[in-house]
Amino acid sequence: MQTHAIVLEAPERLVLSRLDLEPPGEADAVVDIEYSGISTGTEKLLWNGRMPSFPGMGYPLVPGYESVGRVVEAGPASGLKAGDRVFVPGAKCYGPVRGLFGGAASRIVSAGSRLTPVSEALGEKSVLLALAATAYHAVADAGKRTPIVPPDLIVGHGVLGRLLARMVVVAGFPPPTVWEINPARQHGAEGYAVVAPQDDARRDYRAIYDVSGDAQILDQLVMRLAPGGEIEPAGLSTEQKHI
Repeated sequence: MQTHAIVLEAPERLVLSRLDLEPPGEADAVVDIEYSGISTGTEKLLWNGRMPSFPGMGYPLVPGYESVGRVVEAGPASGLKAGDRVFVPGAKCYGPVRGLFGGAASRIVSAGSRLTPVSEALGEKSVLLALAATAYHAVADAGKRTPIVPPDLIVGHGVLGRLLARMVVVAGFPPPTVWEINPARQHGAEGYAVVAPQDDARRDYRAIYDVSGDAQILDQLVMRLAPGGEIEPAGLSTEQKHI
C-alpha cells in the first residue's frame, strides 16, 4: 500500500513523494484524507528548521496534525468501521520517513484509538478540532482556579485567537478584549471586541493569553498587567509578528 505525501526532506526543501505505508494491524484503520490544515506556527518551524529538538524530531518528515478523512479499512479491534469520517491528529506509518506529525498525505494508517469520529456536517471545518481543543482546555483550566481568572485580553485574532475568544464567551465569562494589528484579521468577532493595541488604554488585565506568535512583545504585555496578573503563552513563537 502506498500514499502521496508532503515530505520535508530538509529545512526549506519540500516535495510531494510517493511513500510505502506500513501494513495495518487489527487495531488500525486506513484513512483516505479529505482535508488537511496547515499550522502557521508548528509547521512554519518545521519548514524553516527552527523547531526545537525533541524525540521524533528530524528530517525527512511528513508534517500535518490537522487532517480529516474517511475510513476505508478498519481492523476488528480499531473501534471504527469503513465509511466513518474521522479527525487525524497525525500518523507514523511511513517506514524510514518520520511521521512528524504525519497527517499531510492522501492516505494514512493509524491506530483507531488515535482517531476521533467527527460530524459529517462540519466538513472542512473539522480540521480545527485540535485548535478548538487547545482553546477549550485553556478556558476550562481558567475556570478551575480559585479565584476564577478567565482570559480578559487575548493577543492575536488568528484561528486560535478567535476560537479562544469564542470559548470564553460561550463559557459565560465576561467578553475578552482581543488585540490585532492586521486590519484583514480584525473582522469576525462574535460577542467580543477586537482593537489595535495602541487604541487600548487599559493597564489592569488580570490574565493575558498570547496567541500572537510574536516572542518580542512580552515587555509590552507586562506593562498591561494588573498587580498579580499573569501572562499565558498559548502558541508557538516565530520570528514574525502576527498580533
